[in-house]
This record gives sequence, C-alpha cells and structure tokens, in this order.
Amino acid sequence: MSRFFTVGKYRVHNRKDHRHELPQLSLVIGSQSFDTYDWSLGGFRIEDYMGRPPVGESISITELSYSPESAVSVECKATVTRVVLGKNQIAFAFNLLDEAAFNFLEDASLQRLALLSNSGK
Repeated sequence: MSRFFTVGKYRVHNRKDHRHELPQLSLVIGSQSFDTYDWSLGGFRIEDYMGRPPVGESISITELSYSPESAVSVECKATVTRVVLGKNQIAFAFNLLDEAAFNFLEDASLQRLALLSNSGK
C-alpha cells in the first residue's frame, strides 16, 4: 500500500535550505526529464508523474541542468518526501549528492544571484 503525505496551505515547512525558483533546473529521473518548480541543496519539487514512487522511496537522478550548455551527468539519490495533491506536485529531498551535483547546485545558486541582479529584484 502506498503511503502519501499531503500538505495543506497552512502547514509550516521545516526546511533547512531555502528553495529557489531561478534558475529553473531540469533533471533526469530514470529516462524522464523534469523541470523543477523550486530547488535547493536539500531537495526539489516537480510535477507529479505516472508511476510515482510512494513517500519514502528513493529515486536516482542522472543529469542536472539549467540551460542546454550547463548539463552535467550526476549520480544522485533523492527520497520522495511529500505529494501535494491539490497542485499535482511531488517533493523530494536529496539524500546523496555526488561532487558534480553539489558543485552544480552551488554554481546554480550563483547563477540565481546574477539573474536577480540583472532583473532588478
């Protein structure tokens, strides 16, 4: 039996790493590519998909990118942490980042700051 953890709009998130929307990251889970709604060094949120693993199950990520020129092959593991049913979204927490993934996410954070400074926000 699948376990689901649903969240309402009033539930407080206990998140160590603040999630970012920019730059929008893309990642590959299995053979499927997904764009993130938000991300951090701690995890990410994507659109729900067919064959979703249940909460607590681990998945493998093989590629991260924020533009076609930035794609990097990685070996990451993430765990399903919650399903946001009303928004058709699924959230994951990283539980294993290889060095390439960690460096990529740190660089993406710097890219985020550049995008924000250029947009005047």
